[in-house]
Formats: sequence, C-alpha cells, structure tokens
Amino acid sequence: MEQKLKYLSLPELLKHPDGSPVTGETWPKRRGEVLYDLQQYAYGFLPPEPLTVREKARVGYDSGWAMDGKAHTRVELIELELIYPSGIFSFPFKLIKPLDVEKPALLITIGMSLDGIFAALPPEGFVQNGIAVAALSTNDITADAPPFDDGICRVLWPEGHGGADAGKLLIWGRCMGYVKDLLLASGEYDETRVGCVGCSRFGKTAMVAGAFDEGFTHVISVCSGTGGASLLRGKIGETIENITGNYGYWFNDAFKTYAGNEDGLPLDAHFLAAAVAPRKLLICSAYEDFWCDPFHEYLTCIAASPAWEIQGYKGFIYPDPKGQAPGPRYAKIGETMFEGEICYSLRAGGHGMPPEDWEVTSRFLLER
Repeated sequence: MEQKLKYLSLPELLKHPDGSPVTGETWPKRRGEVLYDLQQYAYGFLPPEPLTVREKARVGYDSGWAMDGKAHTRVELIELELIYPSGIFSFPFKLIKPLDVEKPALLITIGMSLDGIFAALPPEGFVQNGIAVAALSTNDITADAPPFDDGICRVLWPEGHGGADAGKLLIWGRCMGYVKDLLLASGEYDETRVGCVGCSRFGKTAMVAGAFDEGFTHVISVCSGTGGASLLRGKIGETIENITGNYGYWFNDAFKTYAGNEDGLPLDAHFLAAAVAPRKLLICSAYEDFWCDPFHEYLTCIAASPAWEIQGYKGFIYPDPKGQAPGPRYAKIGETMFEGEICYSLRAGGHGMPPEDWEVTSRFLLER
C-alpha cells in the first residue's frame, strides 16, 4: 500500500507551507493550514457564525417499543434558531434518546430526509444500544440544488453568495455542529462520545463537519467517495469533472478548475481525514461501490495516519499480508479494523447505508 501511495505523489501532509517539517507540537498550526487549504480549494470559506444558537420550540413523547409497553425512548421534534446580524433562521431536527441510559452517547446524523432514501434516521431499536440520535434533513436547511438563494443562505449572504464562499456541504456540516452544541449545552450527554455520520453526499457532509468542528469526538463517513473519504489521484469511478458537472454547488468554484487535473490539486482526501486528528475517524466502504472506489478510501486511511502518529497516537492499524508479498494487504469483505484512531470497515454490496453500517457505527461510537 505504501508503494501505491508513492506512485500517487500525494501533496505532503507533514510539511508547513515554508517547507519546515511538522512536529507533534506544531500540528495545531498545521491543522489550521490544512483547514485553510480545504476552504480555498474545495469546500469554500466558512459561513458567518451566528451570534446565538438557541432552542425555539420542542414537542415530544415517550415511546414504548417493548411488549410490556414500557417507555424506552423519548422522541422529540426540536426547532433550532440561529440569530445573525442579518436575520434569523430556524430549522427542525428529530431527537430520539434512550430513557434508561444516564448520559448516553450522542450521534448527529444527516440525510435527504428523515425516512426513505439516504435516511438520516437509523433502524428501529438503534438507540437501545445507548446512543441518542439527532437527525437533520438537508432540505430544511438549504435545498440540495443551486443556487444559494433559499433557506439559511438568504441570511448568511444577504447581498449574494460568492464563488469562494462555502458550498452546501460545508453549510450543512456547520448546521450539524449547531445541533450538537445545542444538545451538549444541556449536560445530558456523554461529551466524550459525540459523533457525526452520513452516507454518500451526506458522508462527505459528516467528514466536513467533523474536520472543522473539534466538538465531534467520533467522525463517521459511509460511502462518501469523491469529495469525501476517497483519494482523487488514481481513483476509478467518479471524478472531479463528474461531481462538479452535476453537483458543483457542493463545493466552491475553485474545485471545478481541477476537473481532469486531479494531480494538480494542492490537496487530497487525506487532508480532510487528517483534519480530524487526533480524534477518532471511521471510514465505511462497500466492496461493489466502484463509483466511490473503496480501495482509494482505504488508501486515505493509510495516507492520513501520520497526522495521528506524529502526535503519539496509533493512527491506522492494518493487517500484514500472508506470504512474501510486500506491504500490507487490502481489507477483506466483512472486516473491520478498530485498533487505531482511524478505523475502517468493508462490507459486501454497493452504495448505501444498510443495517451493517449502522451496527459498525454503533460499535465505533461506544467501543473506540
């Protein structure tokens, strides 16, 4: 694997712009430089922060999933309000939490809707593992479509959105952070186990949310591919040209200028992954998800690992091959690698987030 990475000639992660080497002591500075590059070349510059994040309204009920009718969960619909100098914006999210767990772990999820395709809600019974789930729908924030003239965008950029401003992945990701901040302020959750997760375009969103917000202790990407967990250099399937041709509004204008020239991009997916360090990162891949390229998602784990190692953490621990073949082997179907701060899972099948991915997500948040 290391030999493969050498052939890809990835941008150097452990060098400052002046060429000096990064050390454990200078990693916070390097992380800031990485975040700046991610904004400049891919995701756009962060939107303005609200003056206030507060709860506007809440309704809910206790739910009984057991035969005896005992209430095991609390289900609530909460309206979150963001106050900016330019105006006020609010959006709803759904919270499901176990009633019989003191200070449960907290997982912020995002999807196209609460139910249906790329749903933000996990399978029924998931919270009984001891995890509270807050689920957002992107359509309640800003449409998954151009331009930037609806929802929160009207408040963020009242005079118009510019080509260097945040794309929709970063806008959605920051809203995941605001939900997290509101819930943690109550003191009801385990602040050492706070995760963000999504699948496909929302897997990209979760990675971006976790990269920019250190309040997330566990970051989970599922089948996020291009613009998410997959290295772009040498990648099969979706390219920068494909993704910006169809979904350019997820990114800034600079990203599309590297269509057909992935090797010229001053960063790659290992920068996004490394921005999570030294917190915990899980990348979930699917064996037949060729558009995302699970092999290049695996390579990202290896390429980003030095950001953890330089700070004294394990990074990505992967198995040695059998026999005389040089370098570590690729993951096997059904295998999870949970020994380091970077974790990886490969399942059978194609694009999506079936119950297997939710089960791995639960294990990661509770056991790592």
